[in-house]
Amino acid sequence: MNTFTTETITVANTNHSVNPLPEFGRWQDVQRLYGIKRGTLYNLVNEGQIKSVALRRRGNVHGCRLFHLASISEYLNSMMNQQQGAQRS
Repeated sequence: MNTFTTETITVANTNHSVNPLPEFGRWQDVQRLYGIKRGTLYNLVNEGQIKSVALRRRGNVHGCRLFHLASISEYLNSMMNQQQGAQRS
């Protein structure tokens, strides 16, 4: 008796948009996901290319900077589109 099949399976449409990425991440998360190093991230933030937020209690010198992952994806997609447009010209 053969328990294997080659029949096509179908997946039900749940009509839920699922984003596998969290909304924010630390620089280590960005480096792991996109390969962008910390210095480059801070430069992109200073240039206004991507978004971030600093979490710090009033009076504290140190805090935690979180980067908006969707803005990084948007930036990378815009760079890809620019480069593809330049190649077509």
